[in-house]
Amino acid sequence: PNLAATQKYEDFNAEAQQYFDLGYLPSADGKFAEYDDFFYEWAQLGWYKPFFLREDVKNFYLSAHFAWESAYRNADDSGCGFAFAINDGGHYSVFLDRTKIVFLDADASYGSYALPVSRTRGSGRIKFDMPAEADFTLIVNDAYAYVLVDGETVGEYTLSQSRNMRGVVALTVLSGTNKDYGTRCEMTNVHMWIPN
Repeated sequence: PNLAATQKYEDFNAEAQQYFDLGYLPSADGKFAEYDDFFYEWAQLGWYKPFFLREDVKNFYLSAHFAWESAYRNADDSGCGFAFAINDGGHYSVFLDRTKIVFLDADASYGSYALPVSRTRGSGRIKFDMPAEADFTLIVNDAYAYVLVDGETVGEYTLSQSRNMRGVVALTVLSGTNKDYGTRCEMTNVHMWIPN
């Protein structure tokens, strides 16, 4: 047997069990998917674009190692992120900025705007020097989302209970400046867990 693959699978199972033990997942019983490394840079201040990973997902966790920087030292909110519940009703997105978690609700009724999702618990604050890197995990369980940075929960969020939460999950980058390359993001060890 492939020992490296076996070890990785055991690590993923331990991760799922930990999130279940914390009450973040309804079960530790599920399946994993691994994805290719991702790199993107974009210079369009305040915009982001999704790169689809998987369709028809409701409850899940998605994790990756992020490495990011912006061409302008004092760039606006920017960084690597994930988008989810992408469907006709809109979507949610969450980004790891250098000072905070940026969690957005892009309900279709808002037009091309996205509004911030307020935290239910946790500070949502972090502090990174540029260029930065960290492990980032997003857990979505029905109308609740949990954001972990380097294994620590930094924010818990309550999502709309009336929205359809089933949709596409995607990788994305929020650009914080129009200067030069804008915001650059690399994601490695990208993996998702979905309940059975």
